[in-house]
Amino acid sequence: MYICPTIGEDHEKDFLVMGSLDDFKIIVFSNLDEYERGFEYLELADYEPTEVSDELFMELAKNDDAFSGLILDIHSKNKIITKEELLI
Repeated sequence: MYICPTIGEDHEKDFLVMGSLDDFKIIVFSNLDEYERGFEYLELADYEPTEVSDELFMELAKNDDAFSGLILDIHSKNKIITKEELLI
């Protein structure tokens, strides 16, 4: 389970991403405390924390060629979790 900054409502939520349209990574946080620190670090506005399951990212890795992975706790660890690691 990850905490993701999202904008929008219900099924129309958009994730915070880095990269380009054909090669992007989604920014995620390991827990709500890390989300709060990252929110300040990134100077975000209008985004809300949303819990997202591993399964959603696994499906995205299988079905979206442009999705290349996750960036975990960008303000501290800045760990890249590749698409391939999500499919293991």
